[in-house]
Amino acid sequence: MSAVAGERGPRVRMCRGCCCGTRRKHRDVDHDAIALALGEGLGDDAELLTVDCLWACDLSNVVVVNPSTTARSGGARPAWVREVNTVERARELAAWVRRGGPGVVPPPAALGEVHTAAGLRRVSNAGW
Repeated sequence: MSAVAGERGPRVRMCRGCCCGTRRKHRDVDHDAIALALGEGLGDDAELLTVDCLWACDLSNVVVVNPSTTARSGGARPAWVREVNTVERARELAAWVRRGGPGVVPPPAALGEVHTAAGLRRVSNAGW
């Protein structure tokens, strides 16, 4: 936990409900290994939350990284990362969060284009 009172590190929301994170949609994806890689790799200040649906089903598996409270107060917005379907991609995401995440350090090129919620809606809204 962060040393500053009221400060919270990045929060990572991982979709694991209706279709993302399920074998029904992605039969060849090791969802448990992805969750483990994220959970173990985020660092002490970050928190991993599992949610039922993030409403971006066509871009699954979707993960949203909420900035730390300090980064958020500086203007950073939640970052939507799509297609987190491999352990390697989950590790890249976790390493970015461990370094500070949105508003602190740019996302690594390996994650491809990372969107805000508004930007993601422009990319695709099928199934929303």
